[in-house]
Amino acid sequence: MESLDVFRHSWQKEISREKPASVPVASDHSQASTGDLCRLGANYKNSSEHQTIIPPVSQSSPSSRTAPSHASFTIGIGTFIATNTAHLSVNKSSSIEPPVPKKLKTAHSTLLDELIRDIDEATDVPFFNVSLPREIALQIFDHLSIKDLYSCLQVCRAWHSLSCDELLWYNIYKQLDDDKPVRKRDDTWKNCVKETVLFSRQLVQNFKNHQCRTTKLTYRLGKVLTCASNNSTTIVAGYSTGTIRTWSIEAILSENTCDGDDGDNDTQLDTPDIIYESTDVNQLTDISSVKSVGFLKNDIYAVHDDGLLEVWTKDIGDQPRYTQQLTSLPLVDISNTDDLLCTASQSRFNVWNFQKPEVVPEFQELNFFTDLNDSILSQCISSHHAIPIAVIAGKKSLWCISLLNLSHRLSFYSTLAYNSMQKVPLDIHNEAPLAIIGVENEIKLFDLQSARCNIVATNYKHLPANVHLIQADKCPRNEFLVAYDNAQISIFDQRQKDGAVQHFYNHFATITTLQMDTWKLASSDRRGFVRLWDRRMHPHSLWHMNPQPHPVTHCSFDKQTLICALTPLCKRPDMIEYEFNSDPLSGHIYVCDFNSDISTKLDDDLKICTSTYDAPKASNRRIGLHTPYDIIQ
Repeated sequence: MESLDVFRHSWQKEISREKPASVPVASDHSQASTGDLCRLGANYKNSSEHQTIIPPVSQSSPSSRTAPSHASFTIGIGTFIATNTAHLSVNKSSSIEPPVPKKLKTAHSTLLDELIRDIDEATDVPFFNVSLPREIALQIFDHLSIKDLYSCLQVCRAWHSLSCDELLWYNIYKQLDDDKPVRKRDDTWKNCVKETVLFSRQLVQNFKNHQCRTTKLTYRLGKVLTCASNNSTTIVAGYSTGTIRTWSIEAILSENTCDGDDGDNDTQLDTPDIIYESTDVNQLTDISSVKSVGFLKNDIYAVHDDGLLEVWTKDIGDQPRYTQQLTSLPLVDISNTDDLLCTASQSRFNVWNFQKPEVVPEFQELNFFTDLNDSILSQCISSHHAIPIAVIAGKKSLWCISLLNLSHRLSFYSTLAYNSMQKVPLDIHNEAPLAIIGVENEIKLFDLQSARCNIVATNYKHLPANVHLIQADKCPRNEFLVAYDNAQISIFDQRQKDGAVQHFYNHFATITTLQMDTWKLASSDRRGFVRLWDRRMHPHSLWHMNPQPHPVTHCSFDKQTLICALTPLCKRPDMIEYEFNSDPLSGHIYVCDFNSDISTKLDDDLKICTSTYDAPKASNRRIGLHTPYDIIQ
């Protein structure tokens, strides 16, 4: 410390040579302590409680000995006040006292001194016993969570100002995955984050309480609904007449908003957006019904029962831009990504690459009978990893195939011991190159990143029943869903090697769809039931809906909506009965909007339900007591 004081004294001496001599100022503190460096931090920065004093360059004392000379200078990012202690002889019996602040003499301070002092006051932020420039402090605060920032707001005025910086809250706002409400022009980014978080919490609460407005999508001219799919903006449906129709999700939600004052929770939307007519002109048979529909990056595809593939450009309901007739039927599985479409029959695996828009897609075909001496039971594809791959379960082996070049393939597990199986449920996790495959009452995990797709050591054996369905795509990291033949659902975590971590019951029919996020799980079955579960609560569902007794073939949810499609088993109903009562025979798509606040829209309910008192939040029914609990005598 003594060497540092000597260095500072020599530096001050060099700086003070070019400054004018100071006028002697009488001081009542001639015995002020020397060699003491002013501490860094909020307690000694310029503030209303502790005003930093910059004394003149040098001061003379009436005492016979040399008085300590003070000078202000800047080292790095802080402002210090050092004293010259090299030539002072202090009486050993005298006590050391802290330096006494001197009043600022503006006449003897240079413009540079004033400028440095102003910059330090404006930009330096106290961090415990050091001071940092505001830019560096912002970089540190940028790594804090919302909860931590609100804690920093209460530390001091400097940290409060830093925690309210608009740049910090703008970065947080961009990182939020929630559906964001419309930002007002004069609103701050901090308030926008607050509104977004509150909006997200309200959606979660509405999901738990089943507070939503349901829209039924119908299309009478299509006769019977056969398949459906959706992305973030559009719903597409295929019908038994070979017609494909789309709806805009934004238009559906805005329709709910416009009808929000009528007190009705269920609406029906019949207005078509775009209708894609099939080009099937086979005169010997009726027009084939649609087997599968879905979205590519710029196109919409449809596969018919007779093997006809049609591809339309989005938002153009004219003739399809690409068609192809498949000869190997029936199709075992149809799946797609943004750029790839794959179909599989027992003998052939087909791949179309739609990466280049408005161009004829690249087509590849692999004959399992002749090339691999095997047959296909099931398949799944994934494009979330280094290259798009497909995992195909054959009767003799499991195959990992590159979708960019079908000649790049690998047989990594023999299934000859399970000859009686007719279908092998499997899926690829979207967060890790991991294939999850169900073999009777066992689950096997394979690391697709290893050279031979090595099996991952687990003990997922002797499960409650045979595995019926596996859902790993769109699941949280390390987790995946499994449905059994006995209608039970289990959540597995690959870090837990001995078995499932959660079990869910209440279904009484074969489960058809599964989806899960961090807190909820949605499932459906062949009897038309859609159930929502809270993963952190009792293993029984929060609520269920059963609008029609038809199998649910499509069910998906996001932050705000839940969309499900119920398709009848009978694709060709009796026309006399259909004309008399077509609604229960047609099948419909239901869109549940959980952003609609219907908790206080009870004008048509009984008097006991007309209060706005919001007591039964945990109930599944919209009941508000006419007399609140705290008023009851």
